[in-house]
Amino acid sequence: MRQTLLLLLLSALPAAAGETPAELIRLPEPAGLARLVRPDGAVAPPLVVVLPDALGEDGRSEPYVDSLLARGIATLVLGLGDDLESPTAPVEPAAAPGALAPAMAWARAEGFAPEATGVLGFGLGGRAALVGADGLPAVALYPGCRDLALPGSGPALVLQGEDAAKGCAVLAQPPRVTIRLLPDAGHGWDAPGAIWPSPGPLLPDPAGGGLLRSRADLTVTLTAAEAIADWFEAALLSGARQVAR
Repeated sequence: MRQTLLLLLLSALPAAAGETPAELIRLPEPAGLARLVRPDGAVAPPLVVVLPDALGEDGRSEPYVDSLLARGIATLVLGLGDDLESPTAPVEPAAAPGALAPAMAWARAEGFAPEATGVLGFGLGGRAALVGADGLPAVALYPGCRDLALPGSGPALVLQGEDAAKGCAVLAQPPRVTIRLLPDAGHGWDAPGAIWPSPGPLLPDPAGGGLLRSRADLTVTLTAAEAIADWFEAALLSGARQVAR
């Protein structure tokens, strides 16, 4: 599902009227190739670093990138892979907590303020976001509740489908951590390759132990994208104000 060469070609084309161009950034491993989208005219807006699921960036991030952009928040999406000739790892390296360090170092060097930076992750990347955010606002999409490690500091939001919420009820929620169950939603509601109500592709279980059938649902995806954008807008706004003083 790697589209690196296509992305490189597209990045060289001028953006259509009204569209915000994306910039490809090569970061040290395990972050690898990333895609930066920032609001027009903004030098160092609030930033959300996006960690992919175990299979890498496959387009799932797009609705969330659009919703965040509409609120003036930039995104740095990891997990684009490398050259198509390179061997593909069974698990995308950027879906690990270690991918955040090079991404954050790059963001600081580019002028993005740590006080106005957050982390978003899908599936396995959601678990990495919760573990590696180090006090920054973090959101995890369908990370699964079995053996889920929740941060002891920093605000965090976990979005889990109500129909795939086994184990969520017994999780102890630390202060500033919210677990929200989305009604009538299963696992991987934003996975590509299927149109609701058709079943989606099989995805690696973020908690380990095999594969889970995703259940693609555009309505749930849009609901989640707006909820996450609202949450990050509130979480990062105070940091952006501090930077502006």
